[in-house]
Amino acid sequence: MKSKNLFKILIARGFKNIELDNIIESKYILKRSGGNFRQFLFSFYDQNLKEWSLVPDLSVSSVVKFIQNNIKSKTKWFYSGEAYRKQNKNENSPIINQTGFEIFASKNKIKDDYEIVNTSLEIFKKSKFKKAEINLSNIEIFNALVDRLSLQVRWKERIKRHFCREKYFNQLLSKLSSRTDINPVIVEKDKKIADKLRKLNPNTIYSGRSLKDILDRFDLKNYKEPRLETDKKNVKIIKDFLKISCPIEHAPRILNKFFKKNKLNLFIYENYFPINSNLKKNLKVKFSPNINRSVEYYTGMVFNISVIKKGKKNILISGGRYDKLLKNLGSKKDTTAVGAAINTDLL
Repeated sequence: MKSKNLFKILIARGFKNIELDNIIESKYILKRSGGNFRQFLFSFYDQNLKEWSLVPDLSVSSVVKFIQNNIKSKTKWFYSGEAYRKQNKNENSPIINQTGFEIFASKNKIKDDYEIVNTSLEIFKKSKFKKAEINLSNIEIFNALVDRLSLQVRWKERIKRHFCREKYFNQLLSKLSSRTDINPVIVEKDKKIADKLRKLNPNTIYSGRSLKDILDRFDLKNYKEPRLETDKKNVKIIKDFLKISCPIEHAPRILNKFFKKNKLNLFIYENYFPINSNLKKNLKVKFSPNINRSVEYYTGMVFNISVIKKGKKNILISGGRYDKLLKNLGSKKDTTAVGAAINTDLL
C-alpha cells in the first residue's frame, strides 16, 4: 500500500495530518516507558546539560505535542515519519518507518475504541496481505480480576503494576504462591518490634516520622499474617486466566463462565472488545490476555495485527487505550487517549 492510499483512509475517517518533532527531551520517553528503556535510545546532551533523544516511536512525540499546545477539545490526527531505536539483533535496522493515528480528549471512549480498531482492520484489508493473526484484549479485565481476588491490597497493586514486566511478574507470582521471600526469623523479629512500639506514646517522633506512621507501615506490610491461606489458589486463578485464548465472539461467554467458576463477582460485556462484525468477516480474531504486555502505559483495550513476511511473523499494526499517559507526561488533567501505530516498512 502506498502512503497516499493509507493517508486517504485516515483522512476519510476524519483524522488530520500533522508534523512531529524527531527530537524530544529524554524525560518524556523515560516517564512513559521507564528507565530500562534508556538502552534503546539515541541520546545526547545540549549545552545546558539537558538530555535529548531521537524519538524511539512517534506516539510519544504526538502526546508531547498535544500537551505543549494546551489542546482541550477532542482531537483526531495522524502522522508519518521515521523513529530511531537501538535493536537487540544486529540485522534489524535502527530506523523504523511509522504511521500513527490517535484520538485525544474524547468523551465517548467506546466509540473511539471501535474507530481505532476498525480503522486498523480496514488498513489491513486494503494492504497486500491476505491473512493475519488478530489479537484483542483489555487491561481493565485483568485489573478487575485481580481486584476481586482475596489478596492483600499491596499485593494486588504490585501484580497490576508489574503486569507489563513479564519476567518480574512471574517472579512475583512465584513468591506469592510459595512464600519463598519470607524469612520467618525476620517476621518474628518485626512482630516483637511492632508490639513494643504499640506500648509507646503514638505522638512520639523517630527520625522525622511519627510513631503512628511507623506502625501504619508495619500494618501495611501485615507482619501478623504475611500471606493469606488463599494466595496459592489466587495465583492459579491468575495463571489460568492468562492461558485463555478463544475466538473474540466467544470471549464474553468463556470469561464469564471462568469468573463464575472461580466465584468472582465480575461480568464482561461485548463492548470490552470493540470490533464490528462486518469487518471481522473472514478474519480470525482472538481474545488473548497476554498481548502488548511490554507496553506499560496501556490502561484499557489493546490489540495487534500480525502478518507473515518472508517466513517471519511481524506486527503490522498495534495499539490501545492509554488514558493516564498524558497526565504522567505533564498534562494538568486526565485526558482520554487511544491510538495505533502502523509499521509502514511492511506495507
